[in-house]
Amino acid sequence: MNKARLCFIFLSAILIGATVHAQEVLTGIVLNKPIAREAAKEVKTYVREGALPLPFVDDFSNYLGYPNPHLWADRKVFVNNTFALRPPTLGVATLDALDENGRIYSHADAEGFRADTLTSNPIRLDYNFALNRNMRLSDSLYLSFYYQPGGGSYSGLEWERRGNQPEGYDSLILEFGYATGGTYFAGYDYCEYVLQEGESYLVGDTLQNPYIQGLIYVFEESMYEGMSVMLPCDSIILDEYYWEEVWSTPGASLDAWLSEDEKCFFKQVLIPIRDDSWLIDKFQFRFRNLASLESNGIAGWAGNVDQWHIDYVRLDVNRSADDIYQDDIAFSEPTTTILKDYYAMPWNQFRTSDLRSDFSNALINLSNTVKTSDYTYRIVNQNGAEIANYNTNSENIKPYTQNGLHDEPEHISPAIQIHGMQYDGADSARFVVTHVFKEAGAGDMRKCNDTCVFMQKFGDYYAYDDGTAEAGYSLMSNLTNPQTYFAMRFSLAQPDTLRAVQMWFNAVLNDDNFENFTLLVWNDNNGEPGDILYEEALLLPRHEELYSDFVTYYLKDTLPVEGVFYVGFFQNHNVQLNLGFDQNSDGRAHFLYKTTTNWQEPFLFGTPMVRAVLGSPWQEPLALTEHPSLPECKIYPNPAHEYFTILSDDNMIKKCNLFDATGRLVKQCEPNGFSTNIHVSDLKKGIYFVQIIYQEGKATTQKIIIQ
Repeated sequence: MNKARLCFIFLSAILIGATVHAQEVLTGIVLNKPIAREAAKEVKTYVREGALPLPFVDDFSNYLGYPNPHLWADRKVFVNNTFALRPPTLGVATLDALDENGRIYSHADAEGFRADTLTSNPIRLDYNFALNRNMRLSDSLYLSFYYQPGGGSYSGLEWERRGNQPEGYDSLILEFGYATGGTYFAGYDYCEYVLQEGESYLVGDTLQNPYIQGLIYVFEESMYEGMSVMLPCDSIILDEYYWEEVWSTPGASLDAWLSEDEKCFFKQVLIPIRDDSWLIDKFQFRFRNLASLESNGIAGWAGNVDQWHIDYVRLDVNRSADDIYQDDIAFSEPTTTILKDYYAMPWNQFRTSDLRSDFSNALINLSNTVKTSDYTYRIVNQNGAEIANYNTNSENIKPYTQNGLHDEPEHISPAIQIHGMQYDGADSARFVVTHVFKEAGAGDMRKCNDTCVFMQKFGDYYAYDDGTAEAGYSLMSNLTNPQTYFAMRFSLAQPDTLRAVQMWFNAVLNDDNFENFTLLVWNDNNGEPGDILYEEALLLPRHEELYSDFVTYYLKDTLPVEGVFYVGFFQNHNVQLNLGFDQNSDGRAHFLYKTTTNWQEPFLFGTPMVRAVLGSPWQEPLALTEHPSLPECKIYPNPAHEYFTILSDDNMIKKCNLFDATGRLVKQCEPNGFSTNIHVSDLKKGIYFVQIIYQEGKATTQKIIIQ
């Protein structure tokens, strides 16, 4: 292979986990919470008008979550900018073992199973619109993309790996296809049937299916009135497709790639279309992966595995086997927070000494020629006022294949120069940092990957993590009677009160991490946890309603804290509590663990997702007393994004109030009839309480999440 080029594979014709240590344990995640939250939202259906024209290009650089519905037909993969290592551009599409709801596929097993798919919308390959005639094979159609197996690391060290490497019997597959126009029977939807009064059945008895004529249900156990069975209630009819495999690769090791070429983090594949049967008006292509679960005999281990990352998918005419360079310069990875130690912190604790001295940018030139590049950043506060504007000279950027990432200090490590950023007495603040790196002049194939935006948040909590878990973190002891401690360190600029601790617990198969722990708060003793300041036993890992990331454990009484303090937990068992583990933020200097008599420093690269919440105690809003006898009232959608609706069975609602989680009244309304819409797009994301007051003066409340 020619190492002067970006790693690539040319197909000449189309017919051709986890790391374990005796004490710290790293596992795959079973629940992808960003995707789960997206799945819980009300879906806005995208109606496609006809097939797509060429070119088809997506580098996943300007959005997160589900694939862009304008380009892609399904929602199985996770578009993100945290899982891959040095992608060609900011953002990749990750295929793994999780479904579109962010959970392990129900049919997953250790033998191998069909997992994710990424399917293009239909594309017009029957007509060359540029030349205003039918498409010909001589128009030289090529599909290209970059890919990377999971489980790699920048250092090659086992404890710094990100994700899970696909084994040799796993695979990534590319297929060409189209809808035939026919349909096929794919099974049934099921509905719950409740046995009515007087109905009872013994083993072997039969029931005529009330939903679908001709189907009979045979009872395998005795059932009586009030009990329920799941019966087929509707046929599932799907469109018929023809698919043909045109490329595949078995599981691979990123280490092996880098041992041959230290710049080869991604390989590029180019596939020519040389069969005129594909020159149709509804051509589609799709990526899919075959995965296999790993258990290793440890409860709670089996999780998300066998990741593949796809980037810069491009289908167009007038290409060739030598078209392996993109005329593009871009951000390769997200830029950093402006804070030196934290990802987020309380606004009242912020001091200018908390700022980093400079940013850290990963900038790339995907072409094969030297480009002249411009770089700037701008920071504005939540009122839109500019507090920083950094401009520097234009600089030459050499091709990645020759020189690696851009190495000009004024572009990759620009000094952070902020004026007028001081605590103003408010309870929170937000600052938008916008970085722009672009080719000088009129070049640059994809301008959408030239901008990287970061929202710097200041609220009431400290966080070392970036809010996304790439793995799960647990502690295990080899002692017969384990005594295990975990402690996260925080440092205050001024005395404050601790009112809660937040933890992100990964969901594991069969809820194997559902075991109690003791919440602890310590003061500092020469860089280690000292005296216990707060202790609360018999707490359980939870997953907040509707996939909210962090579970909040409120202290029974607010705790005065000053200087350095620690929050964490104690467990006297070896069940993996499975904390979320952010592998993009190195928090090893900020937490300790103990499985014997001494506190130990961690060796796994990353940050367990534990946060400290400061401020005044949480007060439940007044008069939020439940009255079961009140008329039924429904609130939807929940979570809400732009608005939510209060729907009542009668017209007895007098007023409604909306409180935030601190008990502060943020909105009021007087219902108009049986249905009332409350607009919330102007509110911050979080948990709120809707107080509903009836004509007779009684009140009830319901919780709602605003996203």
